[in-house]
Amino acid sequence: MTHTELEAVVMPDGTIQLEWSESPDKASNATDVLRNAIFAQYSADPDNWLLYLGFCRKHPQLSPSLEFWRSFAGLFTQKLRLTPEIEQQRGRVAIPLDADELREISSRMPLMTGSEYVGEDQLRSLWQLLHHIFSRQITSFTGTVEEFIKGCNPEIHVVGRIYFHLVENRHGADPFAFLATYSTALNAEGESKHLPLKYALEEYRNDTEKLLQLLVNVSEAARQSELINDLLESGELFAPLSWSTKEAYTFLQEIELYEDCGILCRIPNWWKGQTARIGVNISIGEKAP
Repeated sequence: MTHTELEAVVMPDGTIQLEWSESPDKASNATDVLRNAIFAQYSADPDNWLLYLGFCRKHPQLSPSLEFWRSFAGLFTQKLRLTPEIEQQRGRVAIPLDADELREISSRMPLMTGSEYVGEDQLRSLWQLLHHIFSRQITSFTGTVEEFIKGCNPEIHVVGRIYFHLVENRHGADPFAFLATYSTALNAEGESKHLPLKYALEEYRNDTEKLLQLLVNVSEAARQSELINDLLESGELFAPLSWSTKEAYTFLQEIELYEDCGILCRIPNWWKGQTARIGVNISIGEKAP
């Protein structure tokens, strides 16, 4: 019995089309539902479907060609949702794609119809296309960026105001140090500070609802991580901590989980090379708001 597969085909002008092809293998029900939804979106809105693909859930597996473009567009949407102060930037946001990422993407490209038309220049053009699609859609959207993204995929968490930092502690008894910080509200110049999380207890001591709102991403992470749950329950999350190699390794293994919950992580450069996640450079203040 012949079955079908949804393939991505690159045209000579660099655009991507979706086509059904014959396949000897029967797809799972989950795969069938997802690819039918992708094709329906492509058919209804061929100019914007690539952004939709980026917001699709990571599983189940698709054909190699479509899986590649889901990963490419997914990198854009991942960076988009992890952009600090995204609500203030909205359609003006600029999502970077550095040379190392571009080379890594190119190295993963599978054999597909039209792959000879895909080079680094074309990948950059498609990256810019994703910018244009998001800018157009968010400009006409009356809700928040978080509401827009949730409308694309309710399971996605937009980055909050909490940051986790892990650094090497060269002069301490333990080899690593951990600190949780938060970003303050924007000042008149449109800037925010990053302060140790303990200051949030002071800032919101008379407003429990705002404190809980600040910590909503942490609460989500705590439901999935024994490490974060223990830190939150004990109150240690609100203080600088010295960590053993074992504790640091547990944390590093869970980076993807934290970022999926909307928490940005700053980690040692030597570990970043082992992940495809993004990092941020921020300065941490010492004065309470």
